[in-house]
This record gives sequence, structure tokens and C-alpha cells, in this order.
Amino acid sequence: MSSFQKLLNRFLGQVEASYEPNLDSKDSSTRRNLTALQRSQSLSKVINNRRQRSLDVFKNASCLSCGISKDDRQASINDIDTLAPISSNHEYNFETKSSVNQNNENTLSQQVRQKRRAKTKLVIIRHGERVDTLFGDTWFHQAFDAAGNYRRFHTNLPMSLPYRQNFQDYIYDPPLTELALIRSYRTGEALLRTGLRIDYCYSSPSLRCIQTADSILDGMKLRTLIPIRIELGLFECATWYKNVIPHFMSINELVLNRLNIETSYNSVQKSLSTDENEYDYYQRSHLVMRQILSKHDTNDITILFIGHAPSLETLTRQLIGAQPRPNELVEIAQKINYLSLTILEGQRNSWTFVDAILAKQS
Repeated sequence: MSSFQKLLNRFLGQVEASYEPNLDSKDSSTRRNLTALQRSQSLSKVINNRRQRSLDVFKNASCLSCGISKDDRQASINDIDTLAPISSNHEYNFETKSSVNQNNENTLSQQVRQKRRAKTKLVIIRHGERVDTLFGDTWFHQAFDAAGNYRRFHTNLPMSLPYRQNFQDYIYDPPLTELALIRSYRTGEALLRTGLRIDYCYSSPSLRCIQTADSILDGMKLRTLIPIRIELGLFECATWYKNVIPHFMSINELVLNRLNIETSYNSVQKSLSTDENEYDYYQRSHLVMRQILSKHDTNDITILFIGHAPSLETLTRQLIGAQPRPNELVEIAQKINYLSLTILEGQRNSWTFVDAILAKQS
């Protein structure tokens, strides 16, 4: 007896002992006919029994557990034999008691996704590691001689530095480390893999922020396509600089160093004051952000901001409708790592945080 025959006999409730291979040909033929009839009858009986058990379970099911009202349940029992088959493109709606075309739902789903994507995204990233944080304030005197010649005394120092008219400006406006340049580029590659696109890029005038923006855009294959807009209002709290506002590189110097800078852009913030306190910094950041957003009164765009550690707080706090917390700002900034990012999504006066993974566009 084949394995298939054994399984079929078990399903029909027959035992293997009923098979008798020693019968003569006539009895064997009769037995085969009887066996076929028995199979058919047994199969019909099994199917009917299973169907009846299913109906009994359905009739005795609790309405609370299955969520079907008594009236709906009775109607379903009465019409159980007349239920129309539902194709793979349809689903049954138990509220309207009708089938729903999945094609219509897919169209609606696409419209919802398009509506979701039709919101402006704000990607705010802190700059990478700065050399003076790693090597201390003495890095400048080790890296430059009296004539201003750059000497790379450590492998984590950048291989070269941008030319600037006064090399002593590097004291208060330091560059990124070599590793920070690499990590910034890798960050851009990671953003590219998520499918996130960038339409505009704004950066603090600090060299470390401009270098971070340049490397991120390079990693996203957008370095020559998206120029960097230098915005003075994105600089951090001026009162933290011991009454000395850094002398930033000019637009001409940046362009001469082959950085893709949008030369036609006029900064919203025209000047900074060391009298600015933390609350003023919040207000300045919010005002600058509002004015930048007013320049892009369209949806479905993504704007990249490269700033400082507190930028992730001060640029977003009032946009989401929360109040400034100047007394906690220093503590908050100390917890934000290099190249940390946050993403806001919304339009006009409605903004919410979204996870970086959710920023991936399908």
C-alpha cells in the first residue's frame, strides 16, 4: 500500500487491516468497487460533520468575543449558504455589510501618503568634532609657526586647512578634525540611503559648521547641486564667547576655497551682541527660523540646517509650541553629541518631531 493510500485511509477512518491482497480476482474487483463507494460515502460524511461543527461553533460563539451583534449573527446564519465568494481584490466590511474594493483603498492610501509627504521637513544637525575640543586650546600654537605655516602634528588633524586672510582667526573659529570630516561624509551617505532628499541647506558661519555641511552634501552626492546659505542667526549664544565674537571667513574666502556657497543669499541676522543671554538666544533662533521658512512658502521640501549643539533645542522649541527653557539650555547642549540630528515635519504653525527612520520616503 502506498503512503498516499495509507494517509487517505486514515482520513476516511479506515484501517490498514481491511486491505486483503490474497483475495481472488473476482472478489478483489468487487472489493475495490465497494471500497470506492465507501470512500465516497465516508468523505461526504466527514465533510458534512466538519461543516456542521463549524456552524455549531458559529451559532454558539460569544458576541463579546467575536464582536458580532445578535441580529447580525442570526442574519449571517440564515444566509450562510448564500454568501457570495470574495475575490482577492475585495474585502468584506462588517460595518456596511458589503465588499470593499482594495484598489479603491490603495488609491486612498496613496493619496494619504502623498499628503503626508507634502509637508516640509526640517533636518537639524550639529557639526562634527572640532580640533580645539580634542587637542585643547594649545592646538593652535602647535599647528602654526610664527609665519602662519600649518604643521600637522597629529593624524587626526586635517590634512590641510582652508586659506584665510588672518590665520589667527582659527583660534576662535577652529576647523573639524580629520575624523570628523570623514564621519560627516558618512552621515551624508547614511541620509542618502534613507531616500531623504535635500532642497536647501543653511549653515552657521562657523567654519566647523560649513565644513560639516559641505561633507554631508558631498556624501549625499549633492555638493555641486545644493549651495550652502550662510546664516549668521544660526550661530550659538554670543554671550558664551567671553566678549569676543569670532571673526568668520568671508563669502569670498569660502568661495576661493572651492566651497559651494550661495553668494546671492543675504543673512537674516545682520549682527551679534555679546549682551545676548540664553533667553535672547531662543528668541533670535525662533525669529530667524520663521523668516527662513517664510522664504519657502511651499510644501514638500526638505531644508537642512547645520548648527551647534543648542541649535537642536533653540531652533525647534518654539516651533512645536513649547516655551523656552534658558536655565536648562547649557545642560541640554552638553548631552547632544557631534553630528546628532533631529527632524521636524509640518507646515506653517503645525510642527512635530519625527524619527529619522520615518523620514525615509517611499
